Parts: sequence; structure tokens; C-alpha cells
Amino acid sequence: MFQSATDKSNESLLRALDSNEDHIIIEGFMERYSINREDAEEILQETKKWLWLASENIKEKKRFRLFIDSSLLIIDEMWHNFILHTRSYQKFCNDKLNLFVHHEPTLPSAKVKGFDSDVEKQKFEKHQEEKLSQQLSYIYDKLGAETVSKWYEEYPEKFSKEKLKALKR
Repeated sequence: MFQSATDKSNESLLRALDSNEDHIIIEGFMERYSINREDAEEILQETKKWLWLASENIKEKKRFRLFIDSSLLIIDEMWHNFILHTRSYQKFCNDKLNLFVHHEPTLPSAKVKGFDSDVEKQKFEKHQEEKLSQQLSYIYDKLGAETVSKWYEEYPEKFSKEKLKALKR
């Protein structure tokens, strides 16, 4: 039987979300953050969706790379937690994604500290908007409107930088 690219993609996502070692990651996260198990489980699932999406982006050889912005801080924190459990993270990447997804934070020297002119600032802001637009379209196409809404509306409100600091143990 013929399987469409969408069917294969959905099957690959479901396989990535299924794991026997989630409890290790969840307990580690709950040790670091004052957060209930239900939220921790959901955040881990969303993080695995992010990792699956990042692996798809790499496999498809897109001309852009996904990035973590302030809306996705809670996913980044769970990703950091996941990486601390190196065997589980490596197994997840190898078994579920067929690709190791490296965490490559933005170097401090690459972060903007100021602009020499308003034109330079506007150019930078336009570039950032284009990158975000590409990313949002890709997330929408691969994971749907519900994920875009959760990641870019619900999570920034529920897990802002200030709220994350307050939750940190």
C-alpha cells in the first residue's frame, strides 16, 4: 500500500512521542522546577515534538534552521534537562529520530547588543520577522495550529522568563 509523505511524517512523529524512559526525564525536571507531573509530562511531549520537528527540518535540508526564542523557553529548559540524561537523550535521538539533534545555543558574540543606526536596527528586525514567519509556517504545516497556539500563545504566558525563575528550585 502507498503511504503519503504526510502519513510517513505522522507515523514518525507518533514513534518519537512514544518512550519508556519518560519518567526519568520528568523526575529530573520536577527536581529542578516546582511544577506538577501533568505539566512536566506535557512539556516533555512538546519538547519531543520540537526535537522531531528539528530533525525533520534537517532531513528535509531546509534552507533555514529552527531556533528557540523567548516563547519557547520552557521547551528549551526541558531540552536542557533531557540532555543531562545523556543515555536517554542519545537513545531517543537514535531510535526515534534516526538523527542526533545537537543543541547549539547562540554565541554571546552573535547576539545583538546595539545598533549603529535606525536603518541597521530596522534591517535586523525585518530579518528576525522573516525567520519567525518561516518557523511559524513550518510548525503549522508539520504540527498544526494547536501546536503553534500552545507554543506561541499559551507557553509565553504560562512560562515567561520571570515565571520560570520563580519556578526554579
